[in-house]
Amino acid sequence: MFYSISGKRFAIEGDCSFTLPAKTSVKFMIDEGGHWFGHGFAHRQPYPLETESIVNEGFAVNNTQSPVWLCSAGFAIFADTSSRLSVKFNAGNDRIFELTPLSDDVGIRIFKGANLPEAHSKLMKHLKWPGKVPAKELIGDSIFCTWTQFPRCISQERILQTALEIRENEFPCTVMTLDDKWESVPGDLEFCDDFPHPREMISKLHEMKFKVLLWVTPFINVNSKNFGLLESQRLLVMKKTGEDAALFKWWGGTAGLVDLTKPEAKKWYADRLLLLKNDIGVDGFKIDGGDAKYQPDSGEAAWHDYKGASGFNDVLLSVFEEICPGFCETRTVWLSQNRNILWRQGGKDSHWGIDNGLKAMVTYGLHTAVMGYDVSIPDMIPGRVQTMSINDPIPTDELFIRWTELSAFFASMQFSYFPWNYSKEVSETACAYAKLHKSIESYIMSEAENRKMPLLRPLWFESQDDEFFTVSDEFMLGKDLLVCPVVSEKQESRDILLPPGKWRDAWTGKTYSGTHVESHPAPCPGIPLFVRNENRALFENLSSGLKNIRRGLIKTGTCSATYSCGVNRDLKVSG
Repeated sequence: MFYSISGKRFAIEGDCSFTLPAKTSVKFMIDEGGHWFGHGFAHRQPYPLETESIVNEGFAVNNTQSPVWLCSAGFAIFADTSSRLSVKFNAGNDRIFELTPLSDDVGIRIFKGANLPEAHSKLMKHLKWPGKVPAKELIGDSIFCTWTQFPRCISQERILQTALEIRENEFPCTVMTLDDKWESVPGDLEFCDDFPHPREMISKLHEMKFKVLLWVTPFINVNSKNFGLLESQRLLVMKKTGEDAALFKWWGGTAGLVDLTKPEAKKWYADRLLLLKNDIGVDGFKIDGGDAKYQPDSGEAAWHDYKGASGFNDVLLSVFEEICPGFCETRTVWLSQNRNILWRQGGKDSHWGIDNGLKAMVTYGLHTAVMGYDVSIPDMIPGRVQTMSINDPIPTDELFIRWTELSAFFASMQFSYFPWNYSKEVSETACAYAKLHKSIESYIMSEAENRKMPLLRPLWFESQDDEFFTVSDEFMLGKDLLVCPVVSEKQESRDILLPPGKWRDAWTGKTYSGTHVESHPAPCPGIPLFVRNENRALFENLSSGLKNIRRGLIKTGTCSATYSCGVNRDLKVSG
């Protein structure tokens, strides 16, 4: 493979590095690289990347992204920067990958392997992956989050009622996440009047065997209790022209940003989080924000120590890792592969498509996993449900169950629009999948703690035959479990590509040793699952749990839920 700069071509003979000057482009011919992976979040999530076009002329952290691209020819490309890049991948179907630093010189590293897994291994070693595995409570049990069920309308009464409903419906849940509106105004960082006794509430949740995550951002809204103090003490990112804070808009209003690059500001923020942890009893945090687009304009902002458009994000994560190691989760990340945090996909829309719907949950998950974010949670079941628009339809029974059974085979799973909004059959099926996920907790933890390859990974780690590089709707969870979800409406069978070796159908026990299985049954529920023949314990665990799920129970085209929960949001600034 070659790369070119200013019309001059360079052959890549082995591992190499060079400095790419600002506003100078390096180009790779896509077809020379074969199939491509990486990049992270895009509003359409093609897999492999070359099957569509991605153009981002201000590439910086937005949900889970990294300046990492890999190709099946056995190369991994890393742009070592937190500054903005222009990325044009197959723009106008030109079959060119063009990378341009917009403001700073950037070091480019290229790792060459005998195959892609070898090149990937070199890259991950350079990035100091993997970090420690998050707490077991975030992995095995289902998380329940309030955002979709009670958007901006949570209260102490509703939280305790939700806890009772989780226990009454027998879901294996250890962690509850209190989302937006536990504060009166974002940036107050204290419970509002709807929570008259927060310490007692959390103590009660602890008695019920729940741990509590609290949704937080580094944003201090202009009408919050803390804004004036922080502005006067210059603990927010300030304007270059005077004493005022540099403001920006986000989906929750107009705010200043805590300048965590300033030691005094970082200490203030950490102290407020520690009060919530040590005084109120909060166990961990759901981190939001950190995106480049939710920062003051760099042209007017005076940071204490500017880290580039994407550099603030890792500083933010470092605060939480120090306070609650292994018990926080985040949707924003750039170059933090070695941190002890659970990675969360950005909010998914409640539909089937590759445009941020159910299909994208798989393709996005595969891309981010190979970038080092493989112990992950696919955001909320079943997507954002009316929180972007109150006119969105409630997801059908079929979509809810397909979303649930796919989520059950990520490292972590999370409900937000509660299963008991639906019929008894739907709720009980969802609960059975949650219990199935719990039953393989020890397998997931063992695979995560000892991994040399991503926990969730594409099939090309199993075989470098060309067809394995293009499979966009199957993945491995650890080395012994093949997951083949259904991500299209009204689909009751699907073709399957099996990796080399012998595999047992977890539903039937039938053994397969070929590569192709055509029209394999996949009713709803009934996600096809295959266990490597040698792992008898995993097969027995899955087989036992699947006996509690009635295949084909859920009808297509129906919606048994009637609970509406949406809020209007400013779509011009929402994520």
